[in-house]
Amino acid sequence: MKKARYWMRVFHRDLGYFFAGAVMLFAVSGLAVNHAGDWDPDFVVEHHPVALHFRGAPGDPPDEVVRQALGDLDMVVGAYRTHDFPSKYQVKIYLEDGSILADRHTGKGSYETVRPRPVLYAFNRLHLDPATWWLVFSDVFAVSLLILAITGILLLRGKHGLLQRGKWLVGAGLIAPGLGIVFYG
Repeated sequence: MKKARYWMRVFHRDLGYFFAGAVMLFAVSGLAVNHAGDWDPDFVVEHHPVALHFRGAPGDPPDEVVRQALGDLDMVVGAYRTHDFPSKYQVKIYLEDGSILADRHTGKGSYETVRPRPVLYAFNRLHLDPATWWLVFSDVFAVSLLILAITGILLLRGKHGLLQRGKWLVGAGLIAPGLGIVFYG
């Protein structure tokens, strides 16, 4: 049993060190994704008021009129791609870095820019949309977490071991996931 505890300690320590970065990445990404209802964890979305002047276009402004109106703005906007009319009162202009939704007659509207959040966007892509190599890494990581949990439970003996204090802590740690399965599973 002494030799088994030695190897459990080695596996526990070395796997813990090796996967510490992955644990932090998944923890940060998990926190961000868990609160996606409160904010967008992937993108920074900003809105800026704009006033467009569609000269010479009483009806649906053609491309050249839209381009002219964009050139007259006091701010720099992304390159023009196209535009459409989501309703009879609105024009939506699609730009390289976002879009403008404006009233077709008054020209008043909002310029919405969208850009990836630094670091979090990359973390979340790994967490939610893994490439094949990351999927293999994640599977190895999941098995390693099981090994870390099992070796952590079995490593200590005596009053701090599984049969004394440990059983209560393991049981208490199972309550929240158990309730989650009962109420949300």
